[in-house]
Amino acid sequence: MSHSGKDKKIIIVGAGPAGIAAASKLFESGFKNVKILEAEDRIGGRVFTTEFGNYSVDLGGQWVHGEKSNVAFELAYPLGLLEKQDDCDAKHGLIFLDSKGNDLKNDVDEKIRIFFDKHMSGEVFDENAPYKSIGEYIEQKFEEEFQNDSEILYDKSKYLHHFEVNILGGKPAKTWRDISLINHEAFKDCEGDNRINWKTKGYSTILDILMKRYPNRENELPVIWNTDLNSEVISIDYFDNFEGSLVMITTAKGKIYKANHVIVTIPLGVLKEKHKLLFIPPLPENKAKSIEALGFGNAGKVYLLYDKPFWQLGDKTSMHYAFMWNDAERKAIEAEPEKMWMLGTPGAVTVEHKPNLLELYIAGEYAKVMEQVAEDKVFAQAQELIKQFMGKKFDVTKPISMLRTQWQMNPHFRGTISYRSVETESRKVYPNALEEPITLDNLKILFAGEATSQHRYATVDGAITSGWKAADRLINFYENLSYNK
Repeated sequence: MSHSGKDKKIIIVGAGPAGIAAASKLFESGFKNVKILEAEDRIGGRVFTTEFGNYSVDLGGQWVHGEKSNVAFELAYPLGLLEKQDDCDAKHGLIFLDSKGNDLKNDVDEKIRIFFDKHMSGEVFDENAPYKSIGEYIEQKFEEEFQNDSEILYDKSKYLHHFEVNILGGKPAKTWRDISLINHEAFKDCEGDNRINWKTKGYSTILDILMKRYPNRENELPVIWNTDLNSEVISIDYFDNFEGSLVMITTAKGKIYKANHVIVTIPLGVLKEKHKLLFIPPLPENKAKSIEALGFGNAGKVYLLYDKPFWQLGDKTSMHYAFMWNDAERKAIEAEPEKMWMLGTPGAVTVEHKPNLLELYIAGEYAKVMEQVAEDKVFAQAQELIKQFMGKKFDVTKPISMLRTQWQMNPHFRGTISYRSVETESRKVYPNALEEPITLDNLKILFAGEATSQHRYATVDGAITSGWKAADRLINFYENLSYNK
């Protein structure tokens, strides 16, 4: 690479996994003038490990999903930081409870489990399929599968509500009828355990690995030293006539940066809200169309800390107490708007290596409701929820404290992860349109982040890989220039 390539000014907008990965690779490749602008007062983006009680807990990304071809696993597992289960079914327990605190009958339990495993992936690759949404597909399959089972059909709305909440946990649309059944690009599962945990640490450890702060601090790359926190970017002016085609970046504090290249890793939710004001000139039509059509939604978490666990693990490493709302109790909650979020949790789960914690995961629009309710009310409602579902089976005690997320309310995120919507498919817009640089001849504006990943969107490893890809574009660009001289 030529000396001029190494000295080019590169600004990365956002210090999440994609931005940290891009900066780390650029520094490691010899670039000298790389800076990250981060709107928050911390690095990590939607990877956010914080202290709660005596534990490190994750408010964002929590588990490493899969082993083979998963860069997060490949980076962390050899360092002894991750724990996987050789037999996931034997280690992770699942108990179904209804809103009166009753277990499902054994035969019903088994039928529901089999249906869930058989249909909940809910993706096809034929655009002429009779159903366009996952919701339509599962509703129809439920009717077909249980048409002669009066016991299950009697509680149809209970089971479908539970299935929908589970789907919305991973694809946080408004309803499951907004989630595309057609998947031309195919999200690719990584083989292996899909719930690999960080033991006593948290997912933010991956940032230290990327920056080479871990395991040997002596090898640290200068990423942190070149990161400006509390620096929200409000405009990116890439007009060709500006000072020899430099890009001008302006922050909310009025500070101006100039760069040859900008890598934008802003969450898709923020791009949806602000892209028309953020970019000067406005983004090309295909880029704007991709931002508007790709799905992006919200999910939330509520952690409850207890003096000691009241629940049972037995020989399991983790337990999921799945909540199913009976019609009567669900309608009673729907009559109290501030409690609506309670309908959006698939259940309570234990947290590996944090024995005194219970975690509630809240899906989609339900999480938005939870965020807007006062802290003390959410704490009281969470206790009510646990008591209602688990109080008949266990001697439920009062938690010491609570920690919750508020991703949707934060103007620097506006949600959590991307998904493929029905609109995505109808408008034929896919992540490659979002990831593609605006101009290939000079790579002035590049994009990265989980929403730009074609096959691993909505994952931390997908975000990391996208950051590396943006960095590699610049590295290869200057290597080719040097070669052709």
